[in-house]
Amino acid sequence: MTLLSVEHVGKTHWVGPYEKRVLVDVSLSMHSGDLFGVWGAQRSGKSTLLRIAAGLETADSGAVRFDGTDLASLPKTRRDRLRLEEIGLVQREGPHSSAFNVLDWVANPLFNHYTRRVARNRALAMLRRVDVAECRDARWHQLSDGERTLVSLAHGLVREPRLLLVDDPTAGLDTLQQQEVTELLRAVTGEEQIAVLMTSSVLSAITEAHEAFTLSDGRLIPVTDASRPGAEVIEFPRGDQQTGS
Repeated sequence: MTLLSVEHVGKTHWVGPYEKRVLVDVSLSMHSGDLFGVWGAQRSGKSTLLRIAAGLETADSGAVRFDGTDLASLPKTRRDRLRLEEIGLVQREGPHSSAFNVLDWVANPLFNHYTRRVARNRALAMLRRVDVAECRDARWHQLSDGERTLVSLAHGLVREPRLLLVDDPTAGLDTLQQQEVTELLRAVTGEEQIAVLMTSSVLSAITEAHEAFTLSDGRLIPVTDASRPGAEVIEFPRGDQQTGS
């Protein structure tokens, strides 16, 4: 059964007195074990797409279904519970309080379900899984950009979601770090059999995805994955060009 279905979604934002079409007739369908990558320039609508998929924003048109249920039809309390238990949205924002060290922030989503000891043990295991266990006692401001990305992924994965939405995890990272992050997401997708939808402003970051798209002028367009056998370049639709971030 389809886990995430985005069906002809449209979204418009107002920028001062001007109307901007952010998403235009966007559709995609994901199953457990899928890793999808969406490339786009800054302010192309990538974050809006993820927020709508997470139920944090409502589309102006179309529908978003999670496990067959239209998110817009659910009360806010049910959507909030889905994000706590089944849908993880990863944004590299960090804890709101400097009182949290890395371990306690990663464990925080579990404190309502487990004892403090069990939650912290599970959080430490996840930090080891993403290879940043040495940061357990650090504060957010002490972390490098690469460490913040991996800690944010641990925070999203620790609750064992069925769907993980990852907002531009490769931003600000060097080429090696970008590769490590995308390889980690591909491994997690296969091992945990979760669906992962990631966005990136770095074109090369999405070549590890099972399916890759570009978001241009609000439209989501499939592209050729350069990492697949026989593919030498990513082919853009006419008029689209690689611009980076």
